[in-house]
Amino acid sequence: MKLIPAIAASILLCAFFGCSPKQKKTTIGYIQITEDEVLNKAKKGLFDALNDSGFIDGQNIKIIDNNAQGDLSMIPTILQSFKSQGVDLIVTNSTPCMVAAAQMITDIPVVFTVAFSPAQVGMKTTPSNLYGIYDPLNAERFVSMMQECIPTLKRVGLPYNNAEANAEYAAKVFLSEFEKRGIEVVTATVNSANDLTMVGQYLSGQNIQAIVVAADNTVFMGLNVLGKIASESKIPLFVTEPNQVYKNAAIGLGVNYHKWGYFSGLKAVDILKGRNVTNPIEPITETELIINKKACAEQGLIVPQSVADRATNLLE
Repeated sequence: MKLIPAIAASILLCAFFGCSPKQKKTTIGYIQITEDEVLNKAKKGLFDALNDSGFIDGQNIKIIDNNAQGDLSMIPTILQSFKSQGVDLIVTNSTPCMVAAAQMITDIPVVFTVAFSPAQVGMKTTPSNLYGIYDPLNAERFVSMMQECIPTLKRVGLPYNNAEANAEYAAKVFLSEFEKRGIEVVTATVNSANDLTMVGQYLSGQNIQAIVVAADNTVFMGLNVLGKIASESKIPLFVTEPNQVYKNAAIGLGVNYHKWGYFSGLKAVDILKGRNVTNPIEPITETELIINKKACAEQGLIVPQSVADRATNLLE
């Protein structure tokens, strides 16, 4: 019976100093298709949302950060490793990662950013465990801006990788919009970023007045190469990801990536806090227009004042 006072003393000590087992950190598996400055802006926005809501990596959450390095075949492998490690939440950055997770993951919540919606990329059903923010891709507004810059626009080049669901969808949307306006499109297949020198040279010889890159991770990986050819050929390069203008594109019009990531991060916060997510999948409406004045000059594009006045950022 002499053990009872000792046990009681131990209980009192635990109550005073805290002897409860160390709380298990919530584990988040993060996957991104490739290392890219623009995708990293969305990544930062997403992690900012988590931090602002009190979810700090290394404190109360653990983030397993993986990058497929542009290899589509690596995405399923990474997702399978998340399942094996028993993560509590998966976050995907890019459409290919979202599509793969939607197909493979059924019992873990998945939050996506920098992606089109399941419906946009042809998925017949949307999994109940899928949440995120998607790009509605306003091709009408984009092409109107191009025509404002080039009133005589009649022929454009469109390189894309049809192995990416996002690139294929974007190409389809833009082809339809150009066709409505009587603008001819010269397409070129890109299987890897290494193809861009050959593709750029091919397009520059097709009597086109502009090159458009729309939501294509493969082409964006090697955009500097395409931008160099555009400058040498005096063909303006337009992109749907505004911050890609830092890679020598003339004009970028599209979604603000930091906000895109942040809003997706808020979906993750709701899930981690056990809240009911009333709108699991929503579009983002915040856009920006960035003009690279140096690239415009090199590529022979004179930007009308009406377009310049709408710019959120003018790069000298």
